[in-house]
Amino acid sequence: MISNNIIIGAGISGLSFGYFTKKPYILFEKSNQVGGLCKSIKEDGFTFDYSGHFIHIKDSAIKNLLEKLINKKFLTIQRNAWIYTKNSFIPFPFQANLYYLPEKERQECIDGIKTRKNIKIYNDMPFINWAKAMFGEGITKYFMQPYNEKLWNYDLTKLTASWTAPFVPKPDAGSILKYAYEKNKTDYGYNSVFYYPQRNGCGEIINGFYKQLKNSIIKNAKAGQIDYKNKTVFVNGKYFQYNNLISTQPLTELILQLKNAPADIIESAQKLYHTSVRCINIGVKYKKEIPANIKGKHWIYVPEKKYPFYRVGIYSNVCPKLAPKNSYCLYVEFSGKDNKFLNCQDTIKHLINLGIIGIDDEIITANIIDMPYAYVIFDRNRQKILNTIIKFLNFHDIYSIGRYGAWEYSFIEKNITDAKKLADKLNLK
Repeated sequence: MISNNIIIGAGISGLSFGYFTKKPYILFEKSNQVGGLCKSIKEDGFTFDYSGHFIHIKDSAIKNLLEKLINKKFLTIQRNAWIYTKNSFIPFPFQANLYYLPEKERQECIDGIKTRKNIKIYNDMPFINWAKAMFGEGITKYFMQPYNEKLWNYDLTKLTASWTAPFVPKPDAGSILKYAYEKNKTDYGYNSVFYYPQRNGCGEIINGFYKQLKNSIIKNAKAGQIDYKNKTVFVNGKYFQYNNLISTQPLTELILQLKNAPADIIESAQKLYHTSVRCINIGVKYKKEIPANIKGKHWIYVPEKKYPFYRVGIYSNVCPKLAPKNSYCLYVEFSGKDNKFLNCQDTIKHLINLGIIGIDDEIITANIIDMPYAYVIFDRNRQKILNTIIKFLNFHDIYSIGRYGAWEYSFIEKNITDAKKLADKLNLK
């Protein structure tokens, strides 16, 4: 069977490419559901995303498209994110809100800013060195190092700082010192305002795309061997021929599927690293009211090592319709290797101790979502390896896109934009 384009993976990138392409295509999805990590699940009246998925859009055309697909305006939400450390809640970002720290830790952070070494700062330097150069020893000690060790689960002397833009706010030293002595009302970061569907979670976006594309999507269809020389993909016992192959699966898995791939390409892909994440979703019915420690908060970063998770989010504070009446719902994120994580009951005990779940509140439901691919590791070899692999793939009309296809740290808007750019490019071929 011949198709002009074959798309592997019906996540946000694959669906976006299918939407924008003007050429005939077939989209293969290995599971019985579309959406990848952007889909939502419903359980006992609660709606859960695959961990915290929030929509950060700068391009009004993309925002208008998504609202058209879901036939509804997005909720517009002013971020309310916090850090919990030293028995204190500190507004995000940590480095711009030292005022809220206990006196000892606050003074250490102030001294760290004042005594920073005057060294050249560049994106490819080790993250731990970058953090100390940017924010000083104290801020690095109390947040940048412990939090990022938990998030990345990787040696911070080998992780580079190239991932930090736009994800880490960088207030200047004057602002950091100013807001060590007074409360800060300045918004920082790319996600200070974000958007979210009014109902059904982030999966509502997927549903909107799917309605447009469903006749071209084949589910339960896992791509097998790819013969890049003869331009065929083996799927469910059949060979499908293509002119262009668009893959949104993890880049490392794509390379393993290539028939007789060159040894240097295989060896290069083996040097790409990533973390895994477990997300535990919890639906809770409160006895009196939502716990005070999470009231109004959207998510909480947890840097201290005595707590095994690095972030807790409150879905229902973002969109109340995600939980039934008199209830709230949470997601709890752990980063690690080989999915060696706590179970639901142990996690719930930690959350009760933190006052995130009320001691008398009733757990209605809890489920686990394991994501083998979560964050790709930005080490010093990554970009050189990617350049080699992408050049080889593109020469053979294979295009690897999306967060894991492009092996990057990205967000929904970029995935859609990159898919559109590729579709526009291939439309001209």
